[in-house]
Amino acid sequence: MEELFKTAELVKRSGLTRQIIYEYIMYGLIREEAKTEAGHRLFSEKTLRQINLIRNLAAHGYSLREIRETFIEGRARRAGESVRYEG
Repeated sequence: MEELFKTAELVKRSGLTRQIIYEYIMYGLIREEAKTEAGHRLFSEKTLRQINLIRNLAAHGYSLREIRETFIEGRARRAGESVRYEG
């Protein structure tokens, strides 16, 4: 199992601000792997890889919405679900 770390460590490792991390969570771009008993979010190296992918796609002109849709579609396909977008 991968090492899990709190938001402060994710901020340090990713170079993003805490606010951007929370925006990515709220927008559905990243998810915590678990929570501590005290309710602190825990992340893994997988989250850092996702952040790097988000940065690369954004640098190539993709909007956060397009990136989000790509992640959601990919998750849904892996789970065998369909996704319908409104908007």
